[in-house]
Amino acid sequence: MPGRTFLRQEAGAVLLLVLAFIGLAVPLTIGAIRIADELNLLSRVYDRKLQSRYSASAGAELAFWTVLNDSSFGSNLTPLAPCTQLVLQIGGAPVTVTVCRVFNTVSVQGQGIVVTKSVNPTTVPASQSTTFTYTMTLVNQGTGTVTLNRIYDYLPPYFTYVAGSTSGLTTLNPSSNQSNAWLCGSKPSSLNWDVHSANLTIAPAQQRTLTFQATANLPNGMYYNQALVRYVPWWSTDTVDVYSPYTAPVVAGTGSPYCGYELNVLVTKSVEPAIGNPGVQQEFTYTISTKNMSSTTRYVCKIDDKLPPTFVYVAGSSGGYPSNMDLAEPDLTWDAVSERWTAEWARWVNGQGSDLDPLASLAPGETKTQAFRARVTPLPGVNYFNEANALWSNKLSGPHCKQGTGDSGTTNSGGGQTAEVQGTALYDIEAVSADGTVQARIQYYSTSGQIEIISWQEY
Repeated sequence: MPGRTFLRQEAGAVLLLVLAFIGLAVPLTIGAIRIADELNLLSRVYDRKLQSRYSASAGAELAFWTVLNDSSFGSNLTPLAPCTQLVLQIGGAPVTVTVCRVFNTVSVQGQGIVVTKSVNPTTVPASQSTTFTYTMTLVNQGTGTVTLNRIYDYLPPYFTYVAGSTSGLTTLNPSSNQSNAWLCGSKPSSLNWDVHSANLTIAPAQQRTLTFQATANLPNGMYYNQALVRYVPWWSTDTVDVYSPYTAPVVAGTGSPYCGYELNVLVTKSVEPAIGNPGVQQEFTYTISTKNMSSTTRYVCKIDDKLPPTFVYVAGSSGGYPSNMDLAEPDLTWDAVSERWTAEWARWVNGQGSDLDPLASLAPGETKTQAFRARVTPLPGVNYFNEANALWSNKLSGPHCKQGTGDSGTTNSGGGQTAEVQGTALYDIEAVSADGTVQARIQYYSTSGQIEIISWQEY
């Protein structure tokens, strides 16, 4: 039944039928509960062999429901241990269900650690002392083991690390350059966990967490956090730096203004469509947004976009809808080691390395965007992340962006890993009873919460 999709909303109806199989020790009476165009069709069956045969269908249904509704199920299946087995009694008939996740076996070199952040609580009254718990999650999306080197966390203004609160992949306290710079957009405090001597590794598909606490008494505002992870990938002896976006916001009181470590220009990314179709070449539209979070004019001097591994820029696509920068074609640079293209939008005055004319000016609170397209043939089970960066300045030197760094010159503002194109997860399922076997391959889209049946065979 190729193309048949099973939505999370349907799970309730199917689950009731499966629970009836499992929970009621009576000669059940199910004609078919396999997912088909007539999902809710029931008929009474009294023949033991037929009942056993349909018990296999019920076992496959239960596997479907588990994939849909147990968020940890897929993550517990790894390339080293891709299968799990369930032994069930369904309507008095024993059923053995085997579920195997089909992992991509093609190397995606430049896809390594992906960093996400969360915080609790996320909303607090203004001017109330609060202890916040931050959790940093590191997932190895690549095909080889990585070794962690350093972990940095850039706390928002007013936040102070709680000594002894680190747990997870290390319990060491970080070093800190705590300062008294409490203004939004300043550099108040960065935390540094030097873990290179601990030989901490993350295997493919494995995730590890780092949790710590910070206290703050916050005036009205929205307070963003950012993290950086430095690691040694499997394809090189050099370290790689990956940033999270400005994320894990805390809303205090009215939620305005926006604050974050050196947060002056907020760079964000989006992508359409957000789900890849494995084995079919597709084009994806990326949109880079730059927003001035400060109270004075900022100038966007250069934009870099590091495409996901194996993605190729579509010539002539720069400046398409919904752009309002309408920039010319970027310069493209290929990194053969990470297998990634970088697109650079810049107006060099006398060649690269010289002065830059600004790409756009941003009034306080103003957002401007740049769109482009990239194409790829997605691999099953691979999630692709994009990385964007903007170089900005708060001053011009004549008509040019003022050179140098810091408040008197240009400063980088990273968008981090974002604009995820989600690959689907493939599962092979076999349910065997005494008188029947069901073999199915399904494709799971976690973003939309649905399963597509690629194949279904009954014996």
